[in-house]
Amino acid sequence: MEHEKLTIKETSYSVNVSGSKVDSLRVKQDLKTVIRVYDDGKIGVAGRIGEGDDGALFEEAKAKLAQNIAYPCNLTENQKREENKIKNIIAEKDYVKTLKKLIARLSECYPDFVFSNKINMGEEEIVYENSKNTKYSYKGNEIGGALVIKDKASANIMDLSYGFNKTCYDEDKIVSDIGKLLNVYHKKVGMPDGEIPVIINAMEVMQYVAQHMVAELYVSGSSLLSGKLGEKIFDGKVNILTDRGQADKSIAFFDTEGVVNKDDKFHFVKDGVFTGVATYKRSSANFNLPLSGGGYAPFDEVPQTSFTGFKAARTDELKNLVKGKAIYVVITSGGDMTPDGTLGLPVQLAYLYENGKLVGKLPEFGIKGNLFELLGKDFIGIARDAVFDFADDNVLVAKFKVNNVK
Repeated sequence: MEHEKLTIKETSYSVNVSGSKVDSLRVKQDLKTVIRVYDDGKIGVAGRIGEGDDGALFEEAKAKLAQNIAYPCNLTENQKREENKIKNIIAEKDYVKTLKKLIARLSECYPDFVFSNKINMGEEEIVYENSKNTKYSYKGNEIGGALVIKDKASANIMDLSYGFNKTCYDEDKIVSDIGKLLNVYHKKVGMPDGEIPVIINAMEVMQYVAQHMVAELYVSGSSLLSGKLGEKIFDGKVNILTDRGQADKSIAFFDTEGVVNKDDKFHFVKDGVFTGVATYKRSSANFNLPLSGGGYAPFDEVPQTSFTGFKAARTDELKNLVKGKAIYVVITSGGDMTPDGTLGLPVQLAYLYENGKLVGKLPEFGIKGNLFELLGKDFIGIARDAVFDFADDNVLVAKFKVNNVK
C-alpha cells in the first residue's frame, strides 16, 4: 500500500472597497491536509481542515478504499525540491493603510468615477510528500483584484473594471493605468473604416481552445481537435502551454498529484502543432496519453484536470504587431462558440487604439472569427499588454470580423 500527503497553508488579506471607501478587512488563515492511499488499483482519499492526527487521517483514507474507486498508483520516486518565491509586497500591518491611500488617490484623480470591489493579498505554502521518498515544497505570495468602476453619471451598476494579479505592488502604475482607461472614457469616437486589427485579452479566446484540449473530450471525438494530435493546426508562431515557472505569478512548480514537468512547462501547441492534451494521472493512464501535470483535487476529492499556469506565449512586442490604428477590447460578455469553432463575442466596451495609446471610446459592437482562422491566417501575434504598465496580461492581436455596430 502506497500513500501521498498534500498540505496547504494559506493566509489571505481581503480589503473590501465600496463607494470609493475601504470599509472592511477580512483576514483568513486555512490549513488543509489531504492523504491519498493506493492499493490494488484503487484510491482512498481523506481530508482535514486545521490541525489534527495524520495517523487517524491515514486510517480514514484507507477505509475509503472500500468505495472501490479505480485509480492508478504512479508515484514519483526519490525526488526532492524546494522553492521559496515569497516577496515583500506590502507589510501586513500596512495593508489597509496602503489601500486606503490608493483608493483616496483614485477618487481625487478621477472624481467622476466610483470604485468598488475587493483587493486581496495572499500567501501560500504547499508541501507534497509520498511513500516513494519524494518531497516537494513551495512558498509564494501575490496581490490581486478587479476594481469595479462606475461612471457617476451612468445608471449602470458598473461601467468598466481594472484588474491585476501580481507578485509586487506599485501605486503609481495602478493609478496611471486606470487613468489610461478613464481619461478618454467620455471621448466618443466612431468605428474606423476598413479592415482593422483587434486587440483582446488572449484568455478571452484561449479559454475556448482549452475547453477542447481536455483528454476525455478529445478521446470521445467531441473536441474540435479530436484526431489532430501531431498536426499543424495553427500559425507557426502559436505556442500554447502551461507554465508553472512564470516569474511574475505565484504558481507551485508541482500539481496536486506531485507531477513536475520538464522545465516546469507542458506544451499543448508547439510552433502551431497540436502536441498534447490536458491530463491527470487517471486520464493519462486510461487513454495512454502524456501526463500534462494538470492534476487538481478539490480538497478531499479524487483528482481531476486543471489548466494551472495556462497561457499563450508572446510572439513579439505590441508596437511591432500593430502599426497605427486598432480596436482595443476592454469588456466582452455573453460570447459563444458554434460546433465548427466560430466564436462570437459581444463587445460592451472598447477603445480606439492608435500608435500605442487609447484615444477614445467606441460604440458597442460584436466581433466574430473561427478559432482556426484567428490563430491561423488571421493571426497577427501575442504580446504583453503594453497599453498598461502594471496590469500586463497577454493580448491576442488578430483580424476579427466586426459587426453589429450601434
